[in-house]
Amino acid sequence: MQDEISGIIANKLKENLSNAQKTVPAIKSSIKNITAYTHYLKGLHFKNKLTPADTRKAIECFKQAIALEPGYAQAYAMVAQSYCALGAQGQMIPHTAFEIGHQYADKALELDNEVPEGHIAKAMAFLYYEWKWQEAYDALQKAIELNPAESAAYDLLGFYYVAKAQKAQALEILQEAEQIDPLSPTIIRSLGTMYIFAERFDEAIRQAEKLLEMNPEMRSALELKAWAIGMKGDWQAALELFKEVHRLTNHPLKGLMGLGVAYARVGLVDKAMECVHKLEQRQLEESDSVVDGDLAAVWLGIGNLDKTFYYLDECINKRMGPVACFIEYPPYKVMKEDPRFPGLKERMGI
Repeated sequence: MQDEISGIIANKLKENLSNAQKTVPAIKSSIKNITAYTHYLKGLHFKNKLTPADTRKAIECFKQAIALEPGYAQAYAMVAQSYCALGAQGQMIPHTAFEIGHQYADKALELDNEVPEGHIAKAMAFLYYEWKWQEAYDALQKAIELNPAESAAYDLLGFYYVAKAQKAQALEILQEAEQIDPLSPTIIRSLGTMYIFAERFDEAIRQAEKLLEMNPEMRSALELKAWAIGMKGDWQAALELFKEVHRLTNHPLKGLMGLGVAYARVGLVDKAMECVHKLEQRQLEESDSVVDGDLAAVWLGIGNLDKTFYYLDECINKRMGPVACFIEYPPYKVMKEDPRFPGLKERMGI
């Protein structure tokens, strides 16, 4: 029955995507202040750089747009999405980030309930913080109903299906979404990530190369390529890429997760432990960040499942919502035979 329902949902999504390719509806806008609109576009520019620092710059731009145009529903929605992104990445305490996200999303929908970006922001909070799976799905369906070409909605639907361990559907959705919005860095990256979930590593590498053509120093693209190369079997090459990711963060305590995993995979456990200690130091120094997911990944690379489960439990305790997705990453397959694994999913309502 579940497979039948999933098939119906997938066909409906495919129909929506096909319609979006034929006709993209006009998005209404009541913005009269050109300066506010310029700030909004700058915000989108920074948001699409896909780094926490740039996300914070995006928030400031969107807030500047709101200051000039208090009724700017899309700007409120993008502030909401940006805070949710920071919470999902562990760059802010999830409770704080998602509560702010809810507030801005609610304001956006109060101003205009037909702004799809507002429904997407609500879905981010439901999906990545509250684990309200049906509410997340319904919000994304509403966004698609309002704008069938809203690629960000399909992006989140992909991760919804990953959390449900329905990776084939997730991949199909992101492939179709890229056809709608082939230049979206978010969609390109997410499709690359879906290829990794599907263990189609060469295709993930090609997605990373698309991003690197846009920006040779895009950290998320280098990370994507490094993970794909490592899981394909060349952890030494992945290590060199992760070293570059760490350098580009320009911070001694950031960008260490992939580096730690790669060190462990090439047998440099002492170096991996240095990454663990630096992550622990960051956790002490930055009370507004959550690095438990990073620590879980590095301990998994080292091969200590007890430590891995401990930090995954901490992710759930702290409402680090994306844990529902990243435990479906290929390296975590080794944990699925452990009797503790089903309990993780149960705690998140999966």
